[in-house]
Amino acid sequence: MWKANSKMYHVPRSWFHPSGNTLVVFEEQGGDPTKITFSRRVAASVCSFVSENYPSIDLESWDKSISDDNPVAAKVELSCPKGKNISSVKFASFGDPSGTCRSYQQGSCHHSGSLSVVEKACLNINSCTVSLSDEGFGEDPCPGVTKTLAIEADCS
Repeated sequence: MWKANSKMYHVPRSWFHPSGNTLVVFEEQGGDPTKITFSRRVAASVCSFVSENYPSIDLESWDKSISDDNPVAAKVELSCPKGKNISSVKFASFGDPSGTCRSYQQGSCHHSGSLSVVEKACLNINSCTVSLSDEGFGEDPCPGVTKTLAIEADCS
């Protein structure tokens, strides 16, 4: 017998029209569809997790962009919803952080200036970009380790 593995489902905003949406619910195992509730989630935070070995470049311009004097650098891009700005940076680690959004953790390699570099680039604006090759990070905190930049920031 099939059982639902979740009592909560996310419907992407892109599926909705401004009005006139119709929801069809198929309840094959019993239950009461009148007990269905809806909630609107407003993003209060934004996160990004990008590594050096995954440069941010569209594949169509790959051949034209890469050369010894024009290396491709991975970059983190953060963007708050329209009308909101990045109000605080809750987590930033350049090194080998791990985890997922809202539960990032510093790894054994961590640049001590990570938070200040991200705050300088991102605070009080709607969107920002931080390059993993940014001069702001200065000296390599752990040579030979593929670097990752993980960021969690609040929007308000």
